[in-house]
Amino acid sequence: HPRPAIGQVLIYPELGGDKSAGSYVEHAEAPLLTLSDIEFYRQVRSGKTQSPADPTFLPLRDSDFSGLPPTVVVTAQCDPLSSDGEAYRDRILAAGGRAWWYEEPRLVHSFMRARKTVPRASEAFTRIVAAIATLGKGEWL
Repeated sequence: HPRPAIGQVLIYPELGGDKSAGSYVEHAEAPLLTLSDIEFYRQVRSGKTQSPADPTFLPLRDSDFSGLPPTVVVTAQCDPLSSDGEAYRDRILAAGGRAWWYEEPRLVHSFMRARKTVPRASEAFTRIVAAIATLGKGEWL
């Protein structure tokens, strides 16, 4: 039987935010992910056939953020995608939903790969696991 999602946890997602503002500008050439990289990965994900206006591809292009499950978004401070997390949280909240965004200070995109060697990344991983556990119990942060 299909059941609604009890939550979603997004880790440094690309959601289709404004590339002319915020972290897209401030961290355009960040280590491990640049604006050029983002464009490359968009092409890979879309197979060059999916429209960037399609909200199933880039959720911030949607106009309706109601009905989404409780959402946790974790981004890295030194990442061009960080502003996407903030914008997604804001739109969900404006639609009456539950959303929480945390920007991990002084970390870069893909920091999860360093969770065994970088203490700050390990702490972020612990927060993410705790958020998943909380949502899994049907609770909110």
